[in-house]
Amino acid sequence: MKQQGTVTGLQLGAMTFVFVFSTTIAFLISPLAGAASFDGGLCIVLAAIFGTALATFSLRFALRQPSSYFGEYGGTLINKYLHKGILFLLSFFFLHLASYILREFTDFFIPTYLRETPPAAVGVLVMVAVASLTQSGVSTVFRFAQGCFLFIGVLFVFKPLFFLTAMDTPMWYEFTRIHDWKALWAQTYAIIPWYGELIMFSYIMPELNINPKIRKVIWVGSLAGTYILLVEFLLIMFFFGPKLAATLVYPALELTGFLHLGDFLRNTDALIVSIWFTGYFIKLSIIFTIGTLLCSQALSLSNYKPITFPLAVIVVSMSLILAKNPVQLAEYFNSSWATFALFIECLFFIYPLVFWIKSGRARSKGPAPKP
Repeated sequence: MKQQGTVTGLQLGAMTFVFVFSTTIAFLISPLAGAASFDGGLCIVLAAIFGTALATFSLRFALRQPSSYFGEYGGTLINKYLHKGILFLLSFFFLHLASYILREFTDFFIPTYLRETPPAAVGVLVMVAVASLTQSGVSTVFRFAQGCFLFIGVLFVFKPLFFLTAMDTPMWYEFTRIHDWKALWAQTYAIIPWYGELIMFSYIMPELNINPKIRKVIWVGSLAGTYILLVEFLLIMFFFGPKLAATLVYPALELTGFLHLGDFLRNTDALIVSIWFTGYFIKLSIIFTIGTLLCSQALSLSNYKPITFPLAVIVVSMSLILAKNPVQLAEYFNSSWATFALFIECLFFIYPLVFWIKSGRARSKGPAPKP
């Protein structure tokens, strides 16, 4: 087993940054505005803190053996059959999540840009590209993220500058107080798993170029992505208000109609969508890669490449049957997804819990008495 991976700190930070806000901007803001109104900004901040902490705590334990995949040596910490069961659950979670993201993409793209195109055809085309990137290796996905994040980040960092005049309103006061504690907790709980998905890094430790600041890199990347998401949420609330933002399917896209870069670029929709699609593709690729890797480890395969395309077919199939329409898909997310996701993400902590219990028992017994 190799001792040091090729994924650098910059690539890890870039992946975290893009992962946090890529699909979240498109699909989270509208339901968040409807459920939490002006408290949505605080929901995002609290969820970022708790979710990122969840991921970095898992990474702390995984760093005990940075040269080994957790999926391969986890069976030495707990019962091997239980370990395989957990791996299958984790694999299903990430592959199911990939199908969910793919379905969101087809529901968005087909009515707007690809009318009369069969959803299956779009799904197959996207997943062929994703599976091909996955077969190139985990580190390739991170390098792709590094190559794209600067362009993506620069656009969204400077985007608020074009809306500064609109943000000078009495509405600021509404963001400084809590309106509904129950809604605040409910929406924070629903968003935490979006950040908790970063726990995936603990399962690819041999791919990472380990350094003492690796957890700090994830925090920086996560908070930078949260800044983008938070600013986008504030802009949408300033322009549309909570009621209109809640009724818009894609308020972030509607917001681009107010953005003009002088006489050079009067309509930025195409630019914003193309950049968003890049971030979406990065997130889908890493999630699918993790799911494929965990499935191969659960099956005790030495290489995950032979099952990459078969699993891609399964992802496309699941995306087509997840729901009949976008409304039904959103209802599933709002009703049960958060609890399911948190349960799966927290399965990792079975291993440190068992490890610490066994270590405590060993210490309590102490050395055998001398004859």
